[in-house]
Amino acid sequence: MREQQPSRSLILTIDDDHMIGLMLHDVLDREGFEVLSVANGRDGIDIINARRPELVLLDVLMPEMDGFECLQRIRKIPGMELLPIVMLTGADDTDSINRSFELGATDFIVKPIHWPTLPHRLRYFLRASSALSELAKSEADLRTAQKIARLGSWDWAVEEDKMEWSDEVFNVLDVAPDEFDGQCRDLYKRLVNADAEKLLQAIGRCAKNKQNFHLECQIRHANGSDNVLLVHGEPIVVGNDVTRIHGTIQDITERRRIEEQIRFLSYYDPLTHLPNRKLFKMILGQAMAYSNLNNAEMSALFISVDRVKRVIETLGPSVGDQIVKLFADRLIAKVQECAYVPVNVGYDVSHDYDINQMLVSRVGGDEFVILVSNIKDTSDSIKIAKGVFQIIEQPFSIEEHEIFLGMSIGIAVYPGDGVDEDGFIKNGKVAMSHAREQGQNDYQFFRKSLNVAAFHKLSMENNLQRAIERDELLLFYHAIVNMRTNTVIGCEALIRWQHPELGLVPPSQFIPIAEESGLINYISHWVLESACTQMRQWQQQGLPLQVISINVSSTQFRKDTFADEVSQILARLNLAPGHLKLELTESILLDGIKDVLGTVKQLRALGVQISIDDFGTGYSSLSYLKKLPITELKIDRSFIRDVHLNDDDKAITQAILGLAKSLSLDVVAEGVDHQEQVAFLLQQGCEFAQGFLYSKPLPAAEFAKFVLGFGR
Repeated sequence: MREQQPSRSLILTIDDDHMIGLMLHDVLDREGFEVLSVANGRDGIDIINARRPELVLLDVLMPEMDGFECLQRIRKIPGMELLPIVMLTGADDTDSINRSFELGATDFIVKPIHWPTLPHRLRYFLRASSALSELAKSEADLRTAQKIARLGSWDWAVEEDKMEWSDEVFNVLDVAPDEFDGQCRDLYKRLVNADAEKLLQAIGRCAKNKQNFHLECQIRHANGSDNVLLVHGEPIVVGNDVTRIHGTIQDITERRRIEEQIRFLSYYDPLTHLPNRKLFKMILGQAMAYSNLNNAEMSALFISVDRVKRVIETLGPSVGDQIVKLFADRLIAKVQECAYVPVNVGYDVSHDYDINQMLVSRVGGDEFVILVSNIKDTSDSIKIAKGVFQIIEQPFSIEEHEIFLGMSIGIAVYPGDGVDEDGFIKNGKVAMSHAREQGQNDYQFFRKSLNVAAFHKLSMENNLQRAIERDELLLFYHAIVNMRTNTVIGCEALIRWQHPELGLVPPSQFIPIAEESGLINYISHWVLESACTQMRQWQQQGLPLQVISINVSSTQFRKDTFADEVSQILARLNLAPGHLKLELTESILLDGIKDVLGTVKQLRALGVQISIDDFGTGYSSLSYLKKLPITELKIDRSFIRDVHLNDDDKAITQAILGLAKSLSLDVVAEGVDHQEQVAFLLQQGCEFAQGFLYSKPLPAAEFAKFVLGFGR
């Protein structure tokens, strides 16, 4: 590969003396320069525009356009302000030399030219020009950087009281250059009075004590707006005296705005502008210290807003945000109405908190806390809780939707319910969870027994995970009997957990834990597949069963792929869909009926039967019964237990049976334990029942023996 030769510097000579032009070209070419020669100024200007030479040798005396005019025109070409231009003139022509410098010439060379030294002089001009260009570029870069950073520099000569500054100082202080007198007092012109005095004192101390200073000042513009400036000063000491102070002045308004925004986002919820979890914990620590010092009690109400997640899933995050904001507004307004103590809510730059105030915080997506300091007794917290429940009595109207929310409140009291912030918060949330388990719109105080229950719950969750891995789950089967023919027509599959230490654990104790932990998806699929497999085995054994019923969880049913999952299991096992009945609760059907309707129709299209479990205990409605293609109603045992004794239960049961008959639905009565119940139900036209009168739930092998021996 051929070595690349260094580029040669381009020199333009403008001289009407043909012999001088030839000599310049010959000498400079031999010295490694690239040379272009022209005989007049106009051609020279054209070459400069086209080739941009690095140096020009220009004769003073030329026809048409002399060297002076040519020099002036070259300097007006953009980018040619620093081009080295060396004038060629006679040795005794002092006037021409002076005029050349006035018009911007770099230097001059007298004629006759001393040829041996000429190349050296030109190289010197080129080096000087390069250094000057780099300096100009650095200064331009510095000016640009200062402009971007809104940073100006200043220098004050102390004895002379002479002030110099960069151009950006004028922009930062919002003054015109002609408003400056070049004295120290010019720095104070735009500052507010108090800050002007502070800066004057800081500069005085700097000069006296030889110490740097940093000072934030406020500047007031002519339009009335305020900016924040950072002024820095550094003494320059000569001998034992400060002769000058060099400093900078920077507009940091935007920086302060960003810092304040970051500070806000660190301590406050951006949607509601309420203190977030971090700030709440800090204030809680202060409140605890205050309580300890003053032997006072305080409490915190931990609030969980129910159904927010469902709103987000159904209507989108934008509506969810609006719901949370409206709830927060109502909560703040209600707390402000409370005739207890003044209230401190909203954004406070100083983060100061009056310990004798209530504080509302948003500590999670759908969780809020009200911190109540210096309470008299627990009744204060109860009064506030009851008042808070009032804010959800009316629906939240958003985008033509009317949305009702529920709420659960856990109350923790200090001292007593925690020794530090983390423990107190944990116990408050335990109380909140306990309130949620009691049903919507309930409040509960923390008790140590709740903490024990929480640990038990966590232990159960861990054990349940291992139960799945160890195959400890099993199914029991509860017979469904035709009371008129006294035959077993099917069964309901019921899950049990064979715990190695606790024995047989009923579903009421572990299904809620499975739902909270996310294990319900696996368990639900296991129940569906295991029950269908058992039904197919019984058919192959010749057991006379028409249908097997399986309870479906809301989590399982709301999966988009649920109908496909059922279809695939039935196809794989070669089980006719008509032998499968899925039991749904009314709450599943009513919570988003549009989505539910599609899944129910898919299942009915397969041939799967659909039953409404515990009918009459929820939100029974003719409207959803007409919309949904269900096949069966199961009357809840609470109505059947005393149906032969209680007139109200008789009336309710008769109404359900009448409704089912009008809609051509089958009916199964749960909890049939006595012959008197059978007699009443048969009299009212109900033929199918489950209950201990016939059998308790049994393991698969025992259930098969029961069926074969039933009625004999």
